[in-house]
Amino acid sequence: MKRMLLPFACLAFFGTAISSASAAQCEPGKVAEKYPGFAGKVVKIAASPAQPPFAYSDPDNPDEMIGFEAELIQNVMDCAGLKYEYYKGAWSGLLPTLFAGSTDLMIGSVNYRPERAEKADFVLYARAGQSVIVPKGNPKKIAKLDDVCGLVGSANMSGSSPQSLQRQSQKCVENGLTAIDYRPADSAESAYRQILTGRMDFVMDDAVAANARIQKEASMEIVQTVITDIYTGMVVAKGNKEMLQVIADGLAVQQQDGRFKALAEKYGLPAEILIPIETRQ
Repeated sequence: MKRMLLPFACLAFFGTAISSASAAQCEPGKVAEKYPGFAGKVVKIAASPAQPPFAYSDPDNPDEMIGFEAELIQNVMDCAGLKYEYYKGAWSGLLPTLFAGSTDLMIGSVNYRPERAEKADFVLYARAGQSVIVPKGNPKKIAKLDDVCGLVGSANMSGSSPQSLQRQSQKCVENGLTAIDYRPADSAESAYRQILTGRMDFVMDDAVAANARIQKEASMEIVQTVITDIYTGMVVAKGNKEMLQVIADGLAVQQQDGRFKALAEKYGLPAEILIPIETRQ
């Protein structure tokens, strides 16, 4: 797999970052003191059960959620002394539940976008990457990003990949090349199926998610990965400062004690995309 460490489909990242306190610690017996708004309540976590490696149903126990963010947030809740339950659904339908107040937070590698920041606050832990996935053998011989110009490509329309793909298409035109024939998919699964059926030349997807899928799918391969300046993490509804602090404190503890790094290695997140925990309001 090729990797380039440079901006691609870069989003401006404005505002004041608030780093989590380095002295954060787990005090589950102090819920009423530290997080009074959630004392005695059950935290509702919005998550897709089909988003490996971030959050997905355990194949051996479908009622249980596993994955990088699922394990992180479970540790966060235990650290804070809070009870929780999952609200499961398609990824694209989860943010509306947060905005409507039906859920308290959402996990699943939610990318920071200015329009999302109008309704949500973020706890960020990584920079996002984008990968170009093709049929095994790379029949179109894609060796660099400009090689996708003029080809038929797809991406999950609910993620950040369409923005990256469309920006690359614009670059193609600016360089005198043919634009990408972009055909949006309603899910990552749908986009990948179109590669297998020969309807698409390539798919663009989140680098971590793509890597997890390719490990299980011998008929496809990654030919290009770009680390972007798009930031990703977990989200709460705008102004929910208490839950934002719960998450920031719990993730900071896990970065300090090594569990964060261990889970990143377990689920295949590249070390170079990880950043110190910070909130964005």
